[in-house]
Amino acid sequence: MEFELHIILVESNYASDFHDLESSSIIWKGVLFIGKSEIFLVYARYNVFNEKGGLDMNFMEKFNELANRTLVPIADKLANQRHLAAIRDGMVVAIPLSIMGGACLIVSTPPFKPETLPNWGFITTMLTGWYNWAQANKAALLLPYNMTMALMGLFIAFSISYHLAKKYKLPGLNAAVVSTAVFLIVSAPTTSAVPANLITDGKSATDLLALAGSYLPTTYLDAKGIFTAIIVSIGCVEIMNFLFKKNVRIKMPEGVPPAISSSFDAILPLFICVIVFYALSLFVQNISGQLLPSMIMTVLAPAVSGLDSLVGICLITIIAQTFWFFGLHGASITQPIRLPFMQMYLITNIAAYSAGKPLVHFFTQPFWSYIIALGGGGATLGLCILLVRSKSVELRTLGKLSIGPAFFNINEPIIFGLPMVLNPIMMIPFIFVPVVNSIIAYTCMALNIVGKGVIETPWTTPAPLGAALGCMDIKAGIMVIGLIILDMALYYPFVKLLEKQKLEEENSK
Repeated sequence: MEFELHIILVESNYASDFHDLESSSIIWKGVLFIGKSEIFLVYARYNVFNEKGGLDMNFMEKFNELANRTLVPIADKLANQRHLAAIRDGMVVAIPLSIMGGACLIVSTPPFKPETLPNWGFITTMLTGWYNWAQANKAALLLPYNMTMALMGLFIAFSISYHLAKKYKLPGLNAAVVSTAVFLIVSAPTTSAVPANLITDGKSATDLLALAGSYLPTTYLDAKGIFTAIIVSIGCVEIMNFLFKKNVRIKMPEGVPPAISSSFDAILPLFICVIVFYALSLFVQNISGQLLPSMIMTVLAPAVSGLDSLVGICLITIIAQTFWFFGLHGASITQPIRLPFMQMYLITNIAAYSAGKPLVHFFTQPFWSYIIALGGGGATLGLCILLVRSKSVELRTLGKLSIGPAFFNINEPIIFGLPMVLNPIMMIPFIFVPVVNSIIAYTCMALNIVGKGVIETPWTTPAPLGAALGCMDIKAGIMVIGLIILDMALYYPFVKLLEKQKLEEENSK
């Protein structure tokens, strides 16, 4: 077997011309080289020829080269696409509101009934007292939830439009205000109603009409309005961007303060956005009898049910893990696609839980954080535990360094230290162990063995605790412990192969 080395020495001024060379093939590698008076980039490539004189490229090299030509450009476009990035950033901003609403729900709705509690003495007395206090003050305790998660669509409309406007270098606050106003117009048209506490016997219809007031219905301001919020936000910002590019705006004299001048910039976009979306809303109401958010949810019903199915969950998991395998942040790349659905599923489950109804959705934040990403991308907590007891000094050291962060679902030390990236030995378990976890957890939830996700908790919460709190079910925490043990068994044969390789390297030194 013969080796051939190619080296290109590039002056720093011309380095950009060779960027495509490095990105197009993993064979070419660029290294910074500092000379006495110049800075160079050295690009090196090894060609390995077989006995017949042909270029020898093993399967992984071919696989990696194909991925760099196909998968990497797709991931790069997804990560940098301004609309998807705005959706991702806008949804992330709303996460603290979900956590706040979830915490209030835990306090206001204890996950037990006094008659079902065993006789634990003082503990039983405290839990019964908590239950009775929560029932007596339920309305007050649920107010933060009603002002956060129950208005999630409103906050998301504001946040997404703000982030998208910033990417276009438009006035972010103006865009956010315009989008929020338009979202309210199409999603919550005012209605006249009489508060239930004012309706008493003996009052005539005339008396009741005098008591009627105008109210904003909140039916589509929560999870059911999330996709409407996304469409309205993007649409309003695009209209605003078009008007600014064409310089269609109300210009104020130079002496006018900037704050006032900026506010006038929003007048034309507001009028045009209101006209466009209000006309669309009236059209939809005339032909279908539905509000725009209701029609959008009807159209998206197959996607909503599809991603919440076992096939949909496994598919999005495989996609995320494949990106991770090639060194791309799979969770971030898939986030703009899955996060709106996950938020909608979670809020729907919360509303059902608060009303004492069965939970229907599986694919929620607790499912992703503590089952699919159990210990981080690739469900690597079990792997970290195995590495701690490895015979290889290198693997054992890595295991000790990574086990602590892994308990808090942080696994970059494993991803890039083992590495998992482009590691042919670990590729199969890294991609499919989270899929196995998903199948088992989905089955347990479908059979009502464990509860479904109902509370959003910080993703760094240790997995058993996070699952128990997120599902409001201690059995979910026990299931996660069982999954960790299973993941150890699934990773074990591959760890042994890697360990054998590392031991040979260590013994040869």
